[in-house]
Amino acid sequence: MVDVVNRYASQDLFIDQEIHERLGSFVSRAERDNKPFSRQVDAWWVAMCIGVRMGRRTSAIGKVVKFMDGAILSTDPWRITQLELLALSQGSEAVLDSPSAVIRIATEYANTGFPWLLDQMLGQAEPALALMIKLSAFDELEGL
Repeated sequence: MVDVVNRYASQDLFIDQEIHERLGSFVSRAERDNKPFSRQVDAWWVAMCIGVRMGRRTSAIGKVVKFMDGAILSTDPWRITQLELLALSQGSEAVLDSPSAVIRIATEYANTGFPWLLDQMLGQAEPALALMIKLSAFDELEGL
């Protein structure tokens, strides 16, 4: 197995405090919880992908809290590649010289996606199922 060098390990991952508080209802504490996400970073990633699909980046509005450090990205090395490809799509190759800039771009996309993501799950008896149904029709939704 190839060792992954994670240049992002020292970067902190932040999330809006209000989003963080709401997100706890959808992240498992144990395997039997049957919640949509097993880790906060997974929810952050889906929110980032939604923000990318929406084509918008949003700066943090309120107070932010650290939810993880970038070392978590080593557990799924493909994430590092995707983060860098996303950053490259936003500018020149020079962006890759700044891990904080790459993380900022991803975080701004996640900031855009989180409200939509949480809205799809709130009040649902089966939030994971509701989210999957909404994501399957994502391209058909108006205003996105």
